Amino acid sequence: MAKEFSKNIYNSQRWRKVARAYAESQHYVCERCHNRSFIRNGKLPRFIVHHKRHLSPENVRDDNTVYGWSNLELLCIYCHNTVHGVSLDRECLFDDDGNPIGIVDHI
Repeated sequence: MAKEFSKNIYNSQRWRKVARAYAESQHYVCERCHNRSFIRNGKLPRFIVHHKRHLSPENVRDDNTVYGWSNLELLCIYCHNTVHGVSLDRECLFDDDGNPIGIVDHI
């Protein structure tokens, strides 16, 4: 979930355009594990455009950090969770807008 200082960025039209363009440039393939997302039911694939250098209150006004492609990485949900230290035995579920809606434990 976005931190308070970055919510406006992630909810902006500019971020959505940059994230979509970046994901398209990577052909919707996770840059770490190379899993591919496919279009399902006419919807664009779900993807997470991750900031390699995480956003912070100190760098959130730096356009190169926030929107620069050199700081972006396309990740599947599993790789994104790994980067953020989330156990792979649990999966966070997201709605179509990318908002977390629950966690599933895999036993």
